[in-house]
Amino acid sequence: MQIADRMSGKFINNSRGMMAADFIFSLTLCVGLCIVLFALTFTLSMSEVGQYIAFSTARAHAAAHVDPDQQMAQGMAKYKELLKNPVLKEVFANPNGGWFTLGQPTIKNGLNGSEFTEYKVDLKEIPLTGVRLTFQPKLLNMKIAFLGSTAEDSEAGYQANLTAFIFREPSQAECMDQVKARNSAILNLSTRYQTLGLATSAKYIPLEDNGC
Repeated sequence: MQIADRMSGKFINNSRGMMAADFIFSLTLCVGLCIVLFALTFTLSMSEVGQYIAFSTARAHAAAHVDPDQQMAQGMAKYKELLKNPVLKEVFANPNGGWFTLGQPTIKNGLNGSEFTEYKVDLKEIPLTGVRLTFQPKLLNMKIAFLGSTAEDSEAGYQANLTAFIFREPSQAECMDQVKARNSAILNLSTRYQTLGLATSAKYIPLEDNGC
């Protein structure tokens, strides 16, 4: 039987070239792993840059201003200013499509229940306010030889939230309302306070010192 197989050429007597095939396979696999590691490390670096943009936007929004609407406008203006930077625009807002994209800011200022409620905290009286950006690393969505796709859904890819929690300072309008409410509360403590307060109500001028 073996003699017949040898005569028919079923046995491979020459194994030259097997090492070359193994080398090509190993080289391709190593190159694929290097590409994945580069994409991962570069994505982590750019996520830190995106986190800084979220923090800067939240910090601009948190500063005191005339009213909460103006505070929100300041936050949006800071976000747009950062993305107009030539370097950051090329990375995060490339009109031709880049490796990373940042979504529009979601600003929670704490008014009328406007806060991030999906995070579980022990202290319920502390509102989670700030800014959130949607970070999409398109660089991680790739197909590597012998490894396949890096994402379960190649069309959706990956997405993460970059959030900066900063408590907003009270605005001038909110401070004025609180000072007026405080004056009314003091006058309602006693009739003698009402007499003194009403006697000088025409001269009473509420002031705020950015501390309420």
